[in-house]
Amino acid sequence: MARKKKPEEHENLERWLVSYADFMTLLFATFVVLYALSQINVNEFKKIEESLKKAFSIQSILDGGSGVMSSGESVLDASAANSMIDSLMMEYISPRYEQDSYEKIKKEIEDKVKSGELDGVSATIDERGLVITITDKRILFKSASAQLNPAALKVLDEIGKLIVEKFAMHGIRVEGHTDKLPISGGGYPSNWELSSARACTIVKYLIDRFKILPDLMSAVGYADTRPVAQGSDAASLAKNRRVEIVVQRNQNKNLDHYQNTYLKMGKTEQQRRRNEQIKIIREIENKDLQSLGEDIKHSSDMSSYEENGTDFLDESERIDKLSNPGI
Repeated sequence: MARKKKPEEHENLERWLVSYADFMTLLFATFVVLYALSQINVNEFKKIEESLKKAFSIQSILDGGSGVMSSGESVLDASAANSMIDSLMMEYISPRYEQDSYEKIKKEIEDKVKSGELDGVSATIDERGLVITITDKRILFKSASAQLNPAALKVLDEIGKLIVEKFAMHGIRVEGHTDKLPISGGGYPSNWELSSARACTIVKYLIDRFKILPDLMSAVGYADTRPVAQGSDAASLAKNRRVEIVVQRNQNKNLDHYQNTYLKMGKTEQQRRRNEQIKIIREIENKDLQSLGEDIKHSSDMSSYEENGTDFLDESERIDKLSNPGI
């Protein structure tokens, strides 16, 4: 008797749907993570990071082994390989960090202007980013000159300190502006050369003083082509003579991705550069405290002198009265 032929199995032509569904799921998860990173709150992130470090650094009750994160490294450090990622690096991926930092710097500048620590300085936030304007009151430069005045160094130190504290990888553009009066003397053929030279002077000072990566800096001169006041009176001309330091938004970064220079550095080099910047910031802050201390000491010495002088006069009068009772 012949064996009955086994019917052929039905071929499943829809197996590709399984792989396709897996791919779509992963793609969806990727976009969710990217969106979450763009909206992350730095303060909340730091709290979560600290909580995770504490939780995973506790030894296991069952096996008594070391915690997963007992080394004390940051959650991000563990996966960052050769790149320094800390709260400042959030500026590269978080628009919220960028905006919050802009607003904090703007408020600090406004407070310093009100207290008299900064004169002729203002800050605004627009589509370019954070714009710090230093209006000409002969603070930065002499007429027809691109050489910084001694008083300008303190102003630039205060501004540079505020920027570097918050931003390590943002592009910074310095824009020079002049009034519409023809230039006379100083060795510059026109206001174009003068405005460009002034912008370059400030760029060079910020790079040398705060160790900012040169790739992040740029200088441009606009002469009198972008006035903020249209009048020809002295006040309007003074407003147009200005320098603007623009901390550019990351969304406006150039196509050559200048931040890559920073990212390509080894972690040791990144940390070394950052430590240098922090050291400079602390030096500026200590100078401010020392200056304040000297003022207090001076006023204290004066008051002590005045009190001692008064005591001396009172004692002299008392002795005179004792010596000459008839007076």
